Amino acid sequence: MTVTYRHGISILELLIYLPSFFLSGFLVYRHGFRQNSGFLFIFTFALARIVGACCDLATIAHYTLGLYIAAAICMAIGLSPLMLALTGFLSRANLSIQQKTGKLALPEFVFVAFRLLVTVAMIISIVGITANMSEEGLAHPDIKAKIGMILYLVAGGQLCLMTAFMAMHKTSIQRGEKRTVLAVAISTPFIMVRLVYAALIWFLHDSTFSMIGGNVTVQLVMSVLEEFAVVIICLGVGITLSVRRKNNRASVEAPLTDYPSHSKP
Repeated sequence: MTVTYRHGISILELLIYLPSFFLSGFLVYRHGFRQNSGFLFIFTFALARIVGACCDLATIAHYTLGLYIAAAICMAIGLSPLMLALTGFLSRANLSIQQKTGKLALPEFVFVAFRLLVTVAMIISIVGITANMSEEGLAHPDIKAKIGMILYLVAGGQLCLMTAFMAMHKTSIQRGEKRTVLAVAISTPFIMVRLVYAALIWFLHDSTFSMIGGNVTVQLVMSVLEEFAVVIICLGVGITLSVRRKNNRASVEAPLTDYPSHSKP
């Protein structure tokens, strides 16, 4: 089998996600494993995309349906950590508001509910994809995969509402932390386009939007580039953020910008 346009996209993904994997790993080490850092999810997402791209490239030498199914599962897994990474940024901003004003802008259960919703959507989607591991199954997915997609769309709507609410409280966020909300606000439209693309795959039953044999340019424009943008934005903001201690107070480990040298931690 020869190298195709689709394989070229997989090579491009490796060029982007291999450095992202190591950079996000460094940020996990720097900021810790707390959910409100978000970088652990970027690390997981980059890993899922690397595995998916490798499975796709493996079809050059060994054309098997199992490799396509593995790539499809990685696609289903990938959405969850990307969305959780963004809410990790919002959670960090929320804790910053608590430190400055004494109370949270959004109660913690809102973030817990979002994480649960996204996790359930991921599990149901994977179960739906693996329910019928055949070309017909990927072309006409099991109802569970569609239910998972609906849950993803609901989560996308909740993400938009949470972002808008946090933006309304931006004056209460500490200096140097406001960029987290800005990063989510810029990333959210890309996430919504990505969700729409996934929904069209599961519900439209059109050759343009298909897990196997779909239009590769559409995939590039509506899925791949969107994910690139979100990862680059999150990592770009991440390297400028200061480390927060376990008690959520900003560390004195010299943030790169926005903190004057005489500010209290």
